[in-house]
Amino acid sequence: MDIKVLVDLAIADNPHAPFLWLPSRLFPAFCAAIRQERNTFGVVIYRNKTIRDGGSVSDIVVRKP
Repeated sequence: MDIKVLVDLAIADNPHAPFLWLPSRLFPAFCAAIRQERNTFGVVIYRNKTIRDGGSVSDIVVRKP
């Protein structure tokens, strides 16, 4: 499944979560899929959510790993 679709599903499942953490191995693919680069703080904003590189997390999470 495409990483963008997975993030969209995570956002739909957790509409009130302000952040999402992605595994480091998926973060570059997600940035490419939405045609954005990390900002000064190392995050991207997508659908009014802050998407962060979660390091070694194994899944998309809404709580700080």
